[in-house]
Amino acid sequence: MAGGGVMKSTESTPDGLVLKKRKRLISNRESARRSRIRKKKHADDLTGQVSQLVSDNKYMAIYLNDTTRMLMELDSENSVLRAQLAELTHRFESLNEIINNFNSLSDYYHEHELLLPCDNMLHKDQHFMVDMFLN
Repeated sequence: MAGGGVMKSTESTPDGLVLKKRKRLISNRESARRSRIRKKKHADDLTGQVSQLVSDNKYMAIYLNDTTRMLMELDSENSVLRAQLAELTHRFESLNEIINNFNSLSDYYHEHELLLPCDNMLHKDQHFMVDMFLN
């Protein structure tokens, strides 16, 4: 007969069926063992990933705290520098106003050929100049 209509002689006997059942049992046990090994390896890999992610998370939390602290320090320093800039700008403007007033007065005295008390220290057309960025 064609197509498997004939049974093998070992399968048709009770001993053959027992042997076939035993082989299938051994094969299933081996397959289950391999499956357990794969699952254990997968679980171990996931545990390793969790450990690495926990470690990375701790590092990032420390880095974030340090960065936040530095940001706060720099923000505070910037506030101080802005206040100093405002004060120095005000002082610079005040000094320029004083110098402009002095130069105007000096020009007036020179136009009217009057002597200033400090004329012996100045040349006729010399004006004071202030530059807060001179080195």
